[in-house]
This record gives sequence, structure tokens and C-alpha cells, in this order.
Amino acid sequence: MSEVEDSVDPTISPALRAEALESLLLERGLIDAKTIDTFIRTYETAVGPMNGAKVVAKAWTDPEYK
Repeated sequence: MSEVEDSVDPTISPALRAEALESLLLERGLIDAKTIDTFIRTYETAVGPMNGAKVVAKAWTDPEYK
């Protein structure tokens, strides 16, 4: 494990950590809310686990695709 991983409190939820990171990025002007919303929408619709599931399902049903 890296030093960063060792210093993370396992009792803090990933959602809370993500909110804290978002707040810091916005507060410091490193990113704007619209950009964050775009990233979230992209990962929810185009990159998320359903994309992988679709690829696997197609590979199972389409021998040419494999």
C-alpha cells in the first residue's frame, strides 16, 4: 500500500470523501460545477459498469464479435 492509502480513515465513506474533494476543487477554482456534472454524467452513462456488461453480453451472443 502507498502512504496515501495507509492514511485514509476506513470509517469515512467514499461518498463523503468524494464530496470533500469536490468542495476543495470548487473552492480553489480548479474546476467548475458544470465540468463536474459533465464528468458524472459521462461516467454514469458511457463509462460505467453497464458498458462492460453490454460488451460481455454481445461477446456471448455474437461469435464474430469475440
